[in-house]
Amino acid sequence: MFLMSNSTTHPDYFKAKEVFSSELKNANYQFVQEKEETLFRFRSENAGKDRILDCFGIIRNYIENYRIYNFEDGYISIQALNENLFEPQKNLSGKFRIRFSFKSDLKVECSKHGDFSTKEIQTCVSLFHFLKSEGSEPKDPRILLHQLGAEVYDPNLEKAKGNDLGFDSVFGYEGVKSQILESLVFPILKPEPFYEITKLTRKKPSPNLPRAVLFEGEPGVGKTSMAKIVSHLCGVPMVYVPVESILSKYYGESSQNLAMVFDAAALFPKCMLFLDEIDSLATSREDGLFEATRNLLSVLLRKLDGFSERSGTITIGATNRKADLDSALLSRFDRKIYFPLPNKEERSKILEGYAKQLDSKDRTRLAESLEGASGRNLKDYCDYVERRWITKNWEKEDLLSAPGISFYLDSLTDFGWKR
Repeated sequence: MFLMSNSTTHPDYFKAKEVFSSELKNANYQFVQEKEETLFRFRSENAGKDRILDCFGIIRNYIENYRIYNFEDGYISIQALNENLFEPQKNLSGKFRIRFSFKSDLKVECSKHGDFSTKEIQTCVSLFHFLKSEGSEPKDPRILLHQLGAEVYDPNLEKAKGNDLGFDSVFGYEGVKSQILESLVFPILKPEPFYEITKLTRKKPSPNLPRAVLFEGEPGVGKTSMAKIVSHLCGVPMVYVPVESILSKYYGESSQNLAMVFDAAALFPKCMLFLDEIDSLATSREDGLFEATRNLLSVLLRKLDGFSERSGTITIGATNRKADLDSALLSRFDRKIYFPLPNKEERSKILEGYAKQLDSKDRTRLAESLEGASGRNLKDYCDYVERRWITKNWEKEDLLSAPGISFYLDSLTDFGWKR
């Protein structure tokens, strides 16, 4: 690869042509000027839509800021941005643009009114070498998803570290556990019987496995923890997608980020895609939506339909505002599982995990005082009590003795909990 400075200088058309000729030698590409626009074009029979995911990392090596300004089936356009500059969508004059067309073989066109800068020439050459290369290593979806801001939770790696999860990790929620076994664990572990029974019950046998499940409930009731448990029980990776990794200030980029997450997750033979705070991505259209939000919802619906057709993959959405979700999105989830706040007995069992020194009677008394608390609230409260206990006994020899029930009860007010 040629070495060029990272300056923003603009070699004229003839100097740029010499660089391309030197770097790409006898390769099949086109570099021309048409109506004051500089164009670099090439095709690749070795690359399709999936490899475009890798291209975004290559582009970012040379062009730090860019946005998607056109995204539809078979066509993606990217526009470079000035530092901290967001311009109207139609103001493309003087901007470096890259168009990917992948309806058949992949076509790439880099264009700009005026001359390319050195960074833009580097981008063209790097894309050409990458997309024209043959026999490349299989893509690791973990790397692609990390670049998109998603996290891959691998239960096998966690087990190797000694971190194994099961239903015994969550106290109570027996009804929820039963629904999760029925809707997620058994169908993922052994889908064959679910297909076979339709031969006995239906005129035309058809798939009956849920492909999208909605977890609903207040914050802190264990929706994400339960998804990790399913990942462990089934031995499949969980792709965790926080909402902030999707949303972008640039027009069209949020929709593109979401589509690319689905495409990258589909590279796993089996996986669970966990969309946290899905209500932030797709609120009801009855409330009126901005165009960018409408596009995001449209992509989500389309990708859920496509993702659900793949055997061995399932989408889990999590929300604490089910009423705000679009009706079309709700219809895509063929099972909804409600996570209630823990009752008194369940709160007592949860407290046993964080305050084992208390006897059953004291834990029940404390659980009564913490009515309405979620599992996360209970852990946060016990964390606070332990820190407060250490601080209160800093100068004492029995610093590391465990606090009793009276200290837990006395700490409720300072914690901000109304008894």
